[in-house]
Amino acid sequence: MQKTHKAFFIKQFIYDCICKLGSIINKNVMYELAKMQEQQWHAQAVLQEQLRQAQSTMQEQQGQVQAALQEQLRQAQSTMQEQQGQVQAVLQEQQKQADLLANKVDTYGIRQLIYETHDHYRHVHQGILDRLKHGEKLRFASYVVYDTTFAMHGIMELMLNEPEKYDIKFVICPDIYRDKDFSQYKKTRDFFASRYGEKKILDGYDMKSGEFLDYSDKFDMVYMANPYAVLVNRIHGIYYLSRQNILPIFINYGYLGAKWSFGHLIEQPEFSLFYKVFVETEITKTEISMHSIVGGWNLVLSGHPRTDVLDKIKESSHTKKRILIAVHQSVKGIPGQEEELQWSNFLEYADFIPALADLYPDVEFVFRPHPLLFTHLVWFDLWNQDQIDSYLKLLQSKNIIYSTESEYLHLIKDCDAIIHDCGSFMMEWQYLGKPCCYVVDSEERIRGQFTKLGNFCLDKHFIANSREKIIEFIDRFLNDEFPTKVDDDVREKIMVNYPHASEYVLEHLLD
Repeated sequence: MQKTHKAFFIKQFIYDCICKLGSIINKNVMYELAKMQEQQWHAQAVLQEQLRQAQSTMQEQQGQVQAALQEQLRQAQSTMQEQQGQVQAVLQEQQKQADLLANKVDTYGIRQLIYETHDHYRHVHQGILDRLKHGEKLRFASYVVYDTTFAMHGIMELMLNEPEKYDIKFVICPDIYRDKDFSQYKKTRDFFASRYGEKKILDGYDMKSGEFLDYSDKFDMVYMANPYAVLVNRIHGIYYLSRQNILPIFINYGYLGAKWSFGHLIEQPEFSLFYKVFVETEITKTEISMHSIVGGWNLVLSGHPRTDVLDKIKESSHTKKRILIAVHQSVKGIPGQEEELQWSNFLEYADFIPALADLYPDVEFVFRPHPLLFTHLVWFDLWNQDQIDSYLKLLQSKNIIYSTESEYLHLIKDCDAIIHDCGSFMMEWQYLGKPCCYVVDSEERIRGQFTKLGNFCLDKHFIANSREKIIEFIDRFLNDEFPTKVDDDVREKIMVNYPHASEYVLEHLLD
């Protein structure tokens, strides 16, 4: 029994020792493991710090390298730009000198051409006089592009009254630049055939063969209603006709109201190539002489024959006050159009025109757009044809008359006042002294673009730069607050030879 207990205690002792030893070993192992983990964490932290420092050093070095590269690139670009600027300046100066030299050569060549042309005219003129002395008729033709821009009706009618002295014809010429479907050509032809008879008409274009027809050997003198060579076929332009045995003359259908005409007409060779240019006022003659290549020595002060007809037109009877709304074609938004030819305010006031009819139901309005207004709106995608049709339908549903006649001067007699932004109406309206309102976006801008004659006529207008000002003009007109007589300075400066300018032109065709 004692041995059994003794053995038990020995086993228990040994077990306890083993447990204690295991616990000691366990603690030591855990301690060592914790120590190893701490050392590993410390080593990892050291490595991370070293990595951070290395990355920071690399970023700093990269920034320095990048900054250095950027500075080198900036310096290189600056040097290249400076060199390019120097090269460009040299090239510009060389081009400027070349342009000046070319201009001198070209101007000399143009002047020489003009002098030779007018020397040629002297021989042609003498030949015509010799034929007329033998009782032959003066063979006279009008080269016409647009029915609405014809300045010689009065003169042509005077010629028709003397058939023993004049043999007249009308050559209808297509606008090759804008009239792609020949609709305007047909319209112009129909107008002149209706007014003067089919026998007086010559087709400048054969619709069947597509051939442009030359009649230059059939006439002694031609009036060119279109001065721009680019708009017509070569054989209908001044460069070609000036080399033939005929005398080409020009009369502007309107007045010289805009400075735009200086650069685009007066200063061009075409203008100086005409045998004679009949001008409307002394102001016009002076300004043209300052800009013409040859100083305007082909100018003849005649007055404006187109407006002679105002003395013969009888005013139609109407019970309501009648206001003409005339709109120019030079709307803003046409690509490439110079600012100096942006008079039309139609797009800004299109909705206001029918509104006026509602505001003034007792007034009769006449809407007269420039013949090219709607053509340009469609052509340059500012409006489409459906918009135009709807707009015109809206106007005509109100107390508004839509005027499309080829001749419009009767409107000056038939209407009691005008609201407009046009050129020709500025002067033509002054012949009767009725109230007139000119619509502008900026009076300062418009005055800067007008000639002396244009500004003289603008002074006779009520200026409106807003809808409120237009309403003010109408109210004052209806209250008879504006004078209705022709000013003395208008008679002196604008109405030259009125109403006998046509007779004056006819008398001086061959003097």
